[in-house]
Amino acid sequence: MVSRMMKVRTAIHAAIWSTDPKPEVLGRTLRGAASAGFDCVALPLRDPARIIPSQVAAAFQAAGLGAIGTAGVPPHSDPGSPDADARARGRDHLELAVALARDCGMTQINGILYGPLGRAAGPVSDDTIQRSADTLHHVAEIAETSGIRLCIELVNRYETALLNTVESGLTYLADAGHANLHLHLDTFHMSIEEADVPSAVLRALPRLGYFELDQSHRGRLDQGSLDLAAMSAPLVAAGYDGLVGVEAFARSRLADDHANALAIWRNHFDDADGFACNAMDMIRNIFGRRPVA
Repeated sequence: MVSRMMKVRTAIHAAIWSTDPKPEVLGRTLRGAASAGFDCVALPLRDPARIIPSQVAAAFQAAGLGAIGTAGVPPHSDPGSPDADARARGRDHLELAVALARDCGMTQINGILYGPLGRAAGPVSDDTIQRSADTLHHVAEIAETSGIRLCIELVNRYETALLNTVESGLTYLADAGHANLHLHLDTFHMSIEEADVPSAVLRALPRLGYFELDQSHRGRLDQGSLDLAAMSAPLVAAGYDGLVGVEAFARSRLADDHANALAIWRNHFDDADGFACNAMDMIRNIFGRRPVA
């Protein structure tokens, strides 16, 4: 029996069901998340032309769930590029994501906001990182006026050469110099890059905006090589009351280009509703959250 309760809020990635923003599909996704007991759903903003903000906002309101966005930057739109045009395209894309999130009723955007996703040809320069940080300072200022928090996700070396560890993320936040920028930690990526995950989690805590549970194979949370309870232990001990998210992927539930970018070559789970319920059970076991009567 759980002996303590915590005030964490929970979120689940829409990809567990579908990232399609059409009302009939999104409605099914939100019903599944609500039925499992989640507070929020993270919906990708990667295809702005397909998103009708009023419909998305109405769907979330009808489901009684909080809305979170996820975003990145498309190819040739690098916030840290030495090319002014590419840098402007990156800034403009992020500003569009903020506007979409605002109009969809979202309060937060997570993701690799600081540079393009994909294996880099080599290390990036300090100048590149500083240009990216300067761009994100500008975008964070705009987001703040819209009531939207930005959380930069730290991912593994095969997906970016910019920010892989908590140490690099905290340095980046200091370079950007804006209080509306926070860290998004994902246990899958941390297991690759951090020498001591619990210590890194504790170090990130003052700037932590999103903690995401994600298994080694990107499937069910109770199957895989990662000890998610041990990785979460510093947050439990500190009385963390922020957002705890869940992520997993099945290729059949993603657009091909999205799956290819994330190297999702197979279905890591079959039953979306079952996955969500199992994930909520794990969150309750780790963070001491009892079901609401």
